[in-house]
Amino acid sequence: MTNNPHIPMSPDELPQQRIHEVVELPDRPEPFDCHVGYGAVPADAIPMSEPRNPTYLAQVEWAWSPMHNKLDAYYLHRGRTHWSLWTRYWDDNWGQWEWVAAACVGKKGVSMHQAAVYLLMEIWKYEVVVCDLDEFHWINETEYLSVAELRAIGRAVWN
Repeated sequence: MTNNPHIPMSPDELPQQRIHEVVELPDRPEPFDCHVGYGAVPADAIPMSEPRNPTYLAQVEWAWSPMHNKLDAYYLHRGRTHWSLWTRYWDDNWGQWEWVAAACVGKKGVSMHQAAVYLLMEIWKYEVVVCDLDEFHWINETEYLSVAELRAIGRAVWN
């Protein structure tokens, strides 16, 4: 079972974000035929329920006001034929973390790192168009992707 993401309650609990390391993202595979969007991921490309052993990528937060925020943790699942990106968000109506498949791409010719970077980039681009989403306000946790990589992905989406 996957551990729940940690929600930082103090700035001291956030990863270092003030030093701006510049990193190069991996080359984007060609073709990168992905399915992006909540409800747009083919059922045969993902597990029937939440993924069992996904790789935790990171958690970011948007905080527009004390009562209006968005808190998403991202996971990458390695399936038989596809990489799938899962969003885990805090549902404050039910007081629990919810899983939703956000994007997927065929595994052939796509490394784990490429899948993590470009599926996350694509779901953020999708949310910019569909939800008018602005750039995340801070990074709550990092695991597979670093602060520098998340910032680089953010620059590619929002600049």
